[in-house]
Amino acid sequence: MKLQKACLAPGLILSALGFCGLLAGCKDDDPCDPDQIVKNSQCYPAPVAMGGSSGDGGGAAVGDAGAPDAAGGEPSATAVAFGMPCADTTASSDCGGDAPVCADLTPLGQSIMCTQVNCSPGEANADVCPSGFNCFAVPGYPSVCIKN
Repeated sequence: MKLQKACLAPGLILSALGFCGLLAGCKDDDPCDPDQIVKNSQCYPAPVAMGGSSGDGGGAAVGDAGAPDAAGGEPSATAVAFGMPCADTTASSDCGGDAPVCADLTPLGQSIMCTQVNCSPGEANADVCPSGFNCFAVPGYPSVCIKN
């Protein structure tokens, strides 16, 4: 009986070490997509560089709001202004330019609109909110431009 008790403790210790190794080995070191950043253990869209070209190869440069597209038709996606209504909150395909993110701000008393994130001082898009908008930050979430 003493032999059984003597083997029990090392067996439990080895089992616990094996379990800890399993947990550490299964951690995802890069949980976000390539176009996202990690902030507070959450994935958020990467900040958009302001003042460069739109990156779509044929669009107008950022700041050319209202510039017609190559066919002379409607304005390009960079003509999207802060606060314009949008529907695609997943890929933000109906937003662009200075307001590239389609955000559902209804919990804040706002609408679903095109806006910008990471606008707090010291963040990538600091001071990007235009007049009539304020940068609103809640701990654990990216800061966002909302209407006054």
